[in-house]
Amino acid sequence: MLYNIRWNSSETKKIYQATKNSEILMEYLEERLIQDEIAKLISEHPSPNKGYGVLNYYFSSKPKKRLLSAAPRRNHDHIHVVIFNSILNRELLQKKGFDLGKDVNVPDIKIHKKDEIDQLIELIKINLYKS
Repeated sequence: MLYNIRWNSSETKKIYQATKNSEILMEYLEERLIQDEIAKLISEHPSPNKGYGVLNYYFSSKPKKRLLSAAPRRNHDHIHVVIFNSILNRELLQKKGFDLGKDVNVPDIKIHKKDEIDQLIELIKINLYKS
């Protein structure tokens, strides 16, 4: 696990060969998390042998509390986001029209556009300290 990483300098970006739109969405998500002062710590877990990796964003650095993980896609124009610590639930995300993934225990979504990131950030800001 590597800490104090940013998407543009990450090993994940170097090894992933993600689609251009997927890279743009990763950069925009990170930009919004930092700009809105939600992300306090960023780490990555690259897997060079497998050709992929994931970035983790934490809303608390001491103790470390993970907000979400995000990964680009090689063959699709979306990013995959998994939301941790019961900040948002599947029902709320579905109600708001997000493209849900398959995980039933931890909500995961596919983000296709920047406005979906904006909507996600607003939901996180509303719900972050309720949990």
